[in-house]
Amino acid sequence: MLEEQVGKHSQFCFTYRGEPIKANVSNKAWFSALEKAELRNFRFHDLRHTWASWHRQSGTSCDELKELGGWKTRSMVDRYAKFATDHLAIAASRIETGTTGNVITLSRFCHGDQVKKA
Repeated sequence: MLEEQVGKHSQFCFTYRGEPIKANVSNKAWFSALEKAELRNFRFHDLRHTWASWHRQSGTSCDELKELGGWKTRSMVDRYAKFATDHLAIAASRIETGTTGNVITLSRFCHGDQVKKA
């Protein structure tokens, strides 16, 4: 559906009769589109959250996103934009390399599988 919108307007993705959709998108046309797409519990505003999250996941800085989204505070950006957690896995794995010298190497065997001796 989004690909069908490419080229219809020079600046906006969502238009109606050549004009950008600005307000009151919770109208009959919106609800009809949701029904056709078989979407439930979905608000137009959810698209803003998705847009902001995709930007953060693509590396857009919070300051850049703040300007792009028109938010006044960083806390509003944080409310809207959820970012990927891949960087947390990388950070967490740093101690697994053992380069810090203060990490105890634990056995990787499952201790619960040991045979009890009588």
